[in-house]
Amino acid sequence: MTRLKLLPMAIALVAAHGVHAQEMVTKAAEQSGAEGAIEEIIVLGSMFDTELRALGLQRASDRIVNVVSADGIGKLPDRNAAEAVQRVSGVSIERDQGEGRFVAVRGLPSEWSSSSLNGHRLPSAEEETTSRATAFDFFPSELIERIEVTKAVTADQEGDSIGGNVNFVTRTAPESRTLDISVAGGYADKADGDIKSLNLLFGDRTEDGKFGYIVNMTGWSRDWATDNYEPRRDGNGIYRLELRDYTGNRETLGMNLGAEYNFSDDDRVFVRGLYGTLADNETHYKHRLRFDKDRIELQHIRNELITEMKGFEFGGEHALSETSRLDWSLASYDNEFHYGAIPNGEDRSYFVVRFDQKNVGYEGLGDDGLAYNTIDGGTDPGDAISTHLPDGFVMDPSQAALSWVELYKVYLNEKDKVVASFDFTSELTSELELKMGMKYRDKERVSVFSDEFYEWTGENPVLLSDFALSDQPGRDEYLDDVNVDYASQFSQVASMSDLTRFWNENRDQFRLVEGESALVSNGNALGRNFELAEQHLAGYGMATYHMNDRTTVVAGLRLEQTTTEVDSQVYVEDENGEGHLEPFNGKKDYLSVLPSAHLKYALTEDSNLRLALTRTFARPNFGDLNPGGYYAEHDNEFLGGNAELEPTYSWNVDAIYEHYFGDAGLVSAGYFYKDITDPIFDAVQEGNYNGKSGVDIYRPENGDDAWLHGLEFNLIRKLDFLPGALANLGVSANVTVMDSEMTIPGRDGTVPISRQADLLHNIAMYYDDGDFSLRLAQNHKGEYVEEHGGNPDEDQFYGKYTSLDLSANYTVNDRLVIFAEAINLTDEPLTYYIGSEDRPKQVEYYGVRGQLGVRYSFY
Repeated sequence: MTRLKLLPMAIALVAAHGVHAQEMVTKAAEQSGAEGAIEEIIVLGSMFDTELRALGLQRASDRIVNVVSADGIGKLPDRNAAEAVQRVSGVSIERDQGEGRFVAVRGLPSEWSSSSLNGHRLPSAEEETTSRATAFDFFPSELIERIEVTKAVTADQEGDSIGGNVNFVTRTAPESRTLDISVAGGYADKADGDIKSLNLLFGDRTEDGKFGYIVNMTGWSRDWATDNYEPRRDGNGIYRLELRDYTGNRETLGMNLGAEYNFSDDDRVFVRGLYGTLADNETHYKHRLRFDKDRIELQHIRNELITEMKGFEFGGEHALSETSRLDWSLASYDNEFHYGAIPNGEDRSYFVVRFDQKNVGYEGLGDDGLAYNTIDGGTDPGDAISTHLPDGFVMDPSQAALSWVELYKVYLNEKDKVVASFDFTSELTSELELKMGMKYRDKERVSVFSDEFYEWTGENPVLLSDFALSDQPGRDEYLDDVNVDYASQFSQVASMSDLTRFWNENRDQFRLVEGESALVSNGNALGRNFELAEQHLAGYGMATYHMNDRTTVVAGLRLEQTTTEVDSQVYVEDENGEGHLEPFNGKKDYLSVLPSAHLKYALTEDSNLRLALTRTFARPNFGDLNPGGYYAEHDNEFLGGNAELEPTYSWNVDAIYEHYFGDAGLVSAGYFYKDITDPIFDAVQEGNYNGKSGVDIYRPENGDDAWLHGLEFNLIRKLDFLPGALANLGVSANVTVMDSEMTIPGRDGTVPISRQADLLHNIAMYYDDGDFSLRLAQNHKGEYVEEHGGNPDEDQFYGKYTSLDLSANYTVNDRLVIFAEAINLTDEPLTYYIGSEDRPKQVEYYGVRGQLGVRYSFY
């Protein structure tokens, strides 16, 4: 049914193209007959033309870099900045609710790569992490002019980029008046809902070309839904099976404002203003089958997650003489996460109301009252875990009593209050150029967290049947991808508006249960309550030497001083077991020495050999430096910190051979090696916490030295050697194969680096005749260890993920373009598992979505 609903988009475009092509053939035949001659016409497709321009920038660069142009981004169904870069060789993304979020290079953890906007790393603010990785799901791809992926950095780039740097460059003032508007609408399969998007680009320049400006605004609204199941384990036994049904709406708004004044061709000042926000309004029903407690817990959940980033930059580029120039920039950025006014403006939170039905009589469990997968000697396949409820069982709302109201509260704000930089370049001779500069960043981060549980104190118990009930949205199709009928045993649910009203009208009859809550006062929430101040001061010098027409050497040294100060509290127990809070102030100060050397050698006019030796590093995550910990009830995890963490360093060797097929594409092959010191990993062990068993207890640690190496292959080729219309076909493919090794104290043998995938690849086939283009693109990320356990059977994996997307564009005339896209055609699930795919930890499905739209240029 889904594919039938999306099919008309493709049919409309193909049919339109067929009519247009037939008209062109008829006109060409008439002209040929009239003129008695045949002229060969070579059409360079617009899709391939944009790739050629990007390859030109890549070819001219003195460092190892991949470039994606704005037009190239627009040809693919990638809606945010993270998704726009996933097609580049060696780059992968981490997803949330089916959308790209974090960016990683060469399969390494996202916090080991740097993501920047116009050359500046952005502050991070994300609900459930305390890492330095910036979530880019709030930033629409329509605001991007190009993407530069640097695999081996030079001294004039920030050095905290072990994997590499991904730099998103926003659009600037056009050369002439421009007004482009695109409008699209679509359908989200699993949500059975709508998708709407609108983008406006307006810019102009004065007649003398000195002053120019741009206004780029975009909005994107989409209904979404996710079906999910998550077994929670005590050892290998399943004590709780969670059946999660999410529905919601996401709205992304973005704005890029810019102006510039050119005093001359080599002398200008500019100003930029950036804004991006993601508001995720979510309703979530969760049936938790508590095998260990012989009850069913039905959670009703409502929340609005809001991420908001804003930034401002003022800078200039000045030619001081014919041989020297000075570039400078002064910027400030602010990134914030908070919950919306649910259930009210005072209690902004992830709002949960739980009803319990007891004595349900589970059947077929082990002697310990737990369920087991077949891999562990039980009866439940990993992809079809039974409810173990009696035949014909259906929840009875009159037997489901109110258990808790939970207010899960998170607030994060990170500011780069001042980011100041200057770069001075001097061309000493026609062969030798020197460059030097400094960069300063003053950062602060505030993190506030609590997980509050409230119990009812009224005279009479509150039952689920006291509320008007209905089927949860999408109940009939819940997890229809797996071979278990979960939905038939579900209870009907109350509306979240009724439950919100009940809470707000009866709040005085609820009592906070401190023993069950994660609070600062009881020491259970200390890990996510802290204030951090950090300063970065960097200076560098580098030289570019053109030895001859074939050989260029770039060498430099960068020094980065980092000062980090954390203010928080720790919970201390005396000899009598009495606990109290004590203030904690931790300070870490270190200097990173980062040399780099690059060699570019032109073997022929169309072939280059590139070599690089660099040293880079990664600072510890913010939350990891806070010694306090916190308990996460929903995941049954305790996450601690470690104030003694050292930064991670890496010596990097890169070698790449590239050959350009004239105007027809590129083939390249490369090898990279990283020798890593003090890698940070999350040590995990299972234990008891605050009376709860089976708790996964995490603590970040520096591991022993590690290494990683890999091979990269890349092919972009227009198949113009084929006859007739087949010459409009093309292929874009890349593959990265990696291996890594590290040693964890207390564990036998070696393990791969955490969150490092062994295989990444992209394969895209396209047709592009200049008017009509069609592209089928596959993206694959291999499995990797998310968290290391005490042995291989306890390692927690992120499963392999393969997506298949389709996009099409039809240029009606110079001003009007029709486009269509369909995403996740194979409905690929996201999976996590423990030790083996037959022992799942989380499996979720997103469905297929697509849209059809038009883009019109008024000038």
